[in-house]
Amino acid sequence: MAAEAGQSRPVAVVTDSTADLPSALAAAPNITVVPLSVRFGERAYLDRVELGPHEFLTQLRAAATLPTTSQPPVTAFEAAFRTALDAGCDILCITLASALSGTHNAARLAAESVGTDRVRVVDSGTVTMRLGWAALAAARAAMGGADLAGAEAAARAALERAHLYCVLDTLDYVYRGGRIGRASQLVGSMLSIKPILTVRDGEVIPVERVRTWCKALDRMVELARSHAPLAELAVLHVGNPVDARAVADRLGELVPDGAVLVTEAGPVIAAYAGPGAVGVVPLAAR
Repeated sequence: MAAEAGQSRPVAVVTDSTADLPSALAAAPNITVVPLSVRFGERAYLDRVELGPHEFLTQLRAAATLPTTSQPPVTAFEAAFRTALDAGCDILCITLASALSGTHNAARLAAESVGTDRVRVVDSGTVTMRLGWAALAAARAAMGGADLAGAEAAARAALERAHLYCVLDTLDYVYRGGRIGRASQLVGSMLSIKPILTVRDGEVIPVERVRTWCKALDRMVELARSHAPLAELAVLHVGNPVDARAVADRLGELVPDGAVLVTEAGPVIAAYAGPGAVGVVPLAAR
């Protein structure tokens, strides 16, 4: 429904599947998730639509070669934008880092194609639930009556307050997938080294080098604690629920009502993080 005179239009939020939003959060009425694709051999699957985390790991273990990933086509964003425009909404589209994928450019081209200034496309510079928290912040602001500028401000504020740390069991996947960035200096290091990584301005960057997996998880907990008090906290994993739950239990006291979101990374993120990976994404309260 179109806005009445003197009123701002409602805002629809569009993001992509690398935001790793669990289905319950992605189902918010003003959020649309455009999926990337994962390809095993000749078969391509829509991320989190045709291939979920469990199915991805099953195929990964049986695959002769590593999977590849692809950005959404421009037409996928066009369809999402036109649906929202037809519903009388302005659109805030927040994508994963443009330095990591052509997804942002596809969204930008789609915005140009629909030919309106009612679509704003934001490069988050990051990925997974750091992007997810930004999309949720924008959607919540919009549901509270914020206009397009207000929703964008909420998203950018969340990006500033959110932090991402992850520990990979191996660097093979991110290295062979061509997304390793400055962490390439760690390839070939002693097998006992477990680097803590982050993504900054679209680049994978080592935060610290830790000698064992357990110490890496301990340090990741400390890093998450350093941002307290927290408004939200996500713990993500790739087929490693035991370590993810243990990390969440140690951090629950920092989040209102102990509500830590523990979830599996989607297939696109898992294709680069590799099996066993665990990450934390704290959102500081202010």
